Amino acid sequence: MPLNISYDEICSKFDRLVSNGIIVYQPSHTVAVTDNGMLFCFHVVEGLKKKPQAGEGLQIPSANSATVADEANVHPKTFGPGSDLAYDHPDECITLVNGTHYLVINKFPVFRPMLLLLTTDSYRRQNESLDFADIDAAWSLVQGLERDHFAFFNCSELAGSSRAHKHLQVIPEPSLQEGYSEGFKFFPDYDPEEEATVPPFVHFLQRFRDLREGHITSSDQLLWVYQRLLQQTRESLKIDQDPCPHNVVLTKRWIVIVPRTTKVFKGITSNAPGMLGSVYISNHDQLRAWKEVGPTKALAELGLSSSNSRK
Repeated sequence: MPLNISYDEICSKFDRLVSNGIIVYQPSHTVAVTDNGMLFCFHVVEGLKKKPQAGEGLQIPSANSATVADEANVHPKTFGPGSDLAYDHPDECITLVNGTHYLVINKFPVFRPMLLLLTTDSYRRQNESLDFADIDAAWSLVQGLERDHFAFFNCSELAGSSRAHKHLQVIPEPSLQEGYSEGFKFFPDYDPEEEATVPPFVHFLQRFRDLREGHITSSDQLLWVYQRLLQQTRESLKIDQDPCPHNVVLTKRWIVIVPRTTKVFKGITSNAPGMLGSVYISNHDQLRAWKEVGPTKALAELGLSSSNSRK
């Protein structure tokens, strides 16, 4: 069932956390770049410099550790004994979604607000593919929030994840979010004849209008769609089990999966929105690196190049 949450309440909690210094946030500086017919929005956010990267920050105790209680006294409070995400203030957690996920305010936001969906089982890991509970929780948010949001998932460090505790992220869509360049939209929202907007890497897309029903009828159906696209992803990468590095972006209108082959190319990295042209960076040196390489070439190298796929 769609989840109804007050958007004003979420933003109020976000603003309180910013004013209390729990969250460091300031609007991003956005630079638009067009490369090979694809429009990119580079969001320069200095606060991302403080964001822990994979392998940094909290140490994760073993699920079988007999010293979990002792370690909890040493390390900052987290979202469970197996989590590497610090829990510093009660307002960070907004609500429980479907009994399986916490809806949490992201401590390193690019936008206002930026949300996380964390598994309540803190030993679930980011290198696992999505299951029914993940899909159901994400669809509840995408369907239920008062403004149009999209969910995204970075499966494994190779696909841009920086934390091990399994999570998706949820943010307002580009058309509703301050900081996007005028006219920017993700490539699945362009008309089919606008071929120049299609990125130069292998991707697997399902527009819901093209389903027999013309829309998603249930979370079970959405899981089936995801698993079908994931199987195509596995075949393209020649990987038949987890971890299968991939990015996912889910909107009310479509879902897309992008196979990933590397985390970094010539100092450049990207998460799921970045693979669709919405790139989060912390300084202008990173922007120069993207421009020198060429944004579309960078995406092709981070993913699976359409001109050199492994099919």
